[in-house]
Amino acid sequence: MEKDNLNSQGEKRVAFQGERGAFSEMAAINFFGNPINLLPCKSFEQVCREVASGKADYGILPIENSQTGSINKVHDLLLDESLFAIGEEILKVEHCLIAKDGTSIKDINRIYSHPQALAQCENYLSKNLPFCQIIPVYDTAGSVKMIKESEGAKSAAIASHYAADLYRMKILKSDIQDNQSNHTRFFIISPELSHNRKNNKTSIIFAVVSVPGAIYKCLKELAKRDINLSRLESRPSKREPWEYVFYMDFEKGLDEVETREALESMRRNTTFLKIVGTYNSNTSVLEKAKNHLRYLRKKN
Repeated sequence: MEKDNLNSQGEKRVAFQGERGAFSEMAAINFFGNPINLLPCKSFEQVCREVASGKADYGILPIENSQTGSINKVHDLLLDESLFAIGEEILKVEHCLIAKDGTSIKDINRIYSHPQALAQCENYLSKNLPFCQIIPVYDTAGSVKMIKESEGAKSAAIASHYAADLYRMKILKSDIQDNQSNHTRFFIISPELSHNRKNNKTSIIFAVVSVPGAIYKCLKELAKRDINLSRLESRPSKREPWEYVFYMDFEKGLDEVETREALESMRRNTTFLKIVGTYNSNTSVLEKAKNHLRYLRKKN
């Protein structure tokens, strides 16, 4: 299914993890545009349940961050759930220090955010706010909502520009992330596999037979067909001690002849091979999220 077709189907119901204003919401807006019906969920598991049950048409899950690496819980879900990646969105992550109006940086004694966001701003926090109590919470946007609803004005949150605008909070400092090239990659998930002729990327999970050269034989099937491997990593299978599965992305659509031939040959050296999905790779910008915020305010 083409991204353009996804965006022409009318209002989509899209599940994401976190409170309104989360980076996952921004990625969903960037991918689908307007109109969109967003369904906040408390966990990645709930996102999958909403999609599997039909309560949501699609879900969006963060797969990896360019600074902190893979999101392990999501990788485990991809292994266990009967859902498919039908799209990809890459979002530039820009963290802001956010507080109530009337609060200044020198007033702050507590900072709330998701553990990954705190880790991504560690240098800024240690240099500029070394005496503050750092408090991890379940979501970046949720931390903004929390301090908005709290009493007093000595707390701050780390989240996006979009979250600050959505909750009408004050940005004390923008772009406080340690790495200015900080991006998160998301999968758009669906109960159905995509057969879009424009798909140019495929993701799979597999485990190899326990014989010398098994991994090499699998990779050789891609190399000899000139298929570029863009990611390969291993994770514990959680089924047997010291058993591992491999997560792979390569730059070729699933319905192309070379892909079908490569996967068929790989199966001879694997104990299982699961298609995570096939999709058209793309990038996104913050401006689409800002446009959606204007759309929401006009709508309400």
